[in-house]
Amino acid sequence: MNLIKQPRFWLLLWGGLGAAFLLYVIISASVSPKPGAEGGEKAYSALEQDNALLIGEMADFAYAFPPRGAPQIAFAHEGADVTLADFKGKAVLVNFWATWCAPCLKELPSLDALEGDLGGEKFEVVAIAADPQGPEVAREFLDRLEIEHLKLYADPNLQFTSAIGGANVLPVSILYDATGQEVGRLVGEADWSSPEARALVSSALPR
Repeated sequence: MNLIKQPRFWLLLWGGLGAAFLLYVIISASVSPKPGAEGGEKAYSALEQDNALLIGEMADFAYAFPPRGAPQIAFAHEGADVTLADFKGKAVLVNFWATWCAPCLKELPSLDALEGDLGGEKFEVVAIAADPQGPEVAREFLDRLEIEHLKLYADPNLQFTSAIGGANVLPVSILYDATGQEVGRLVGEADWSSPEARALVSSALPR
């Protein structure tokens, strides 16, 4: 009997080919990069592999694995609510500080210097006062320290600070790439005006 002439043969053949094609589509979709994620993954991978950057003042910087986005919870700036989504398109160093935290106050001038050197269209230091006393008191401390370049952001209710994991120990600084993915974080005080800090931040800037 010639199987090629049998209708059942062709039915099984086309059914098998259809199933194979469907399986191919499913596998291709599962391994393809998601739209909008490619830039963040590239930025993260490049940094994650360059452990030579983790020296000196940046020796305690820990890369995020896997990279994760920031919670979209609002904090305050000049009486208005903002989220980290408002900074998309530029790398951001989020720093949590408080008026009662001596290491935080010692660190702020170096963050101010970093913002003065690298701040602009591609980068911003977002120093958030995680202080229940509110932005008015935080402003007084910035004035005493003669901070020139940092804007005043505040989270007096600590909602954003807690959600991002910055409420347990201060200061803590978290670096995000231009797609909003966390590159990594450093818990504790550091000199952000140091050459190694600038090198680490510069490597996260959008090209």
